[in-house]
Amino acid sequence: MNRLKLEYWQWFIIVSIIATTYAVVKGGLSKNEIVLFAILLLWFSLLQALKRSKINAEKHAIFLIIRTEKGKGFIEKIGKYKRFWKITGTFMVIVGILGMFFMLFSLLNAIYLTYFKSIPAMKTQLLIPGYTIPLWYGLFAFVTIIVVHEFSHGILSRAENIPIKSLGVFFAFIIPLGAFVEPEEEVFNKKPWLSQLRVYSAGSFANLLLAVIVLFALTPLAMHVFFQSEGVQVVNVVKGSPAYGVLERGDMIMDIRGTPIKNFKSFYDTVKQLKPGKKIKITTERGSFALTLAARKDNPKRGFIGIETFLPIKKGIFHIVHFLPLDLISLFRWVFFLNIIVGLVNLLPIHFGVAATDGHHILRITLNRFMKAARAERFSSAISIFIGLVILINLIKPPL
Repeated sequence: MNRLKLEYWQWFIIVSIIATTYAVVKGGLSKNEIVLFAILLLWFSLLQALKRSKINAEKHAIFLIIRTEKGKGFIEKIGKYKRFWKITGTFMVIVGILGMFFMLFSLLNAIYLTYFKSIPAMKTQLLIPGYTIPLWYGLFAFVTIIVVHEFSHGILSRAENIPIKSLGVFFAFIIPLGAFVEPEEEVFNKKPWLSQLRVYSAGSFANLLLAVIVLFALTPLAMHVFFQSEGVQVVNVVKGSPAYGVLERGDMIMDIRGTPIKNFKSFYDTVKQLKPGKKIKITTERGSFALTLAARKDNPKRGFIGIETFLPIKKGIFHIVHFLPLDLISLFRWVFFLNIIVGLVNLLPIHFGVAATDGHHILRITLNRFMKAARAERFSSAISIFIGLVILINLIKPPL
């Protein structure tokens, strides 16, 4: 008996019909259900384009590697200022090496504070859009990370006269996991050590630079549009949290359990003392509300309200900033935060077996100046294992 084999476009239609029927019967789709159906439809669209040779890609189970020539012209135009990029690239190398030591010190210091001083340090956790960070803010921020990171590698490659074979993006379903710029490996390996360091240092430097640009763009805006004299404003309420259905987006929090909230410092000083299971009163401009605190996932001993806050918007100037809603400001905050974090983490010398961070290559090339290549590779791999253990210890911190 011949098995029924459907085309990808037929699957697209089937999923569309199922989604429509489901929405009609249920009376609407939740955000998560919309995301799920959107992922399936876009995935079948990509597969159909791949089958018709509309895109240059390789499919491996749920993974898709798309290669393109687009973007090479832009890189060529920017990378032609070779003297400028070589001078800038040397500065990037210095920043990269300093960033590597800074991150290693931060991780070791976190272990020291937690295990030897019993002082709660900043918790290390995985950054997963939709789980540990907001889905759409996180995905957009990761796109900015990928674009500036890889284009910077490409620009420095051309500044060092290293040809680029192709550019590409690596997907799991439709979710971009990373991007890449493929230089001519034989040419790259023959380049001087400083040229190689410039190329490897460019990506993280670009992420850190973007974060600084976003910070400086937001700071004058915050100074002009926002004030810190009284209260903090709710910009998001977590679904299913104690605050859900009680507090609303836009509420101005003026008081928590009798403590006046004048700015961020007083807000966080108050919140960090809250315990799970306790009933508290929160006073806003709409009135006072009582809610019972839940436990934080990252620290069960601390109480969880379920809100994200920001500085309040000055009254009377909404006509000035109507084009900058709180969503956009929150988006910029995540672009800043994630570019800083990913840029610095990428400078840690870690080897994953099939892939390695830029920091690993920077360390390996640097060590190769003082020892043979094979020994430098072994030494950098040993350091990679050590740093992996340090990160693991930070992830599994004991309760204090």
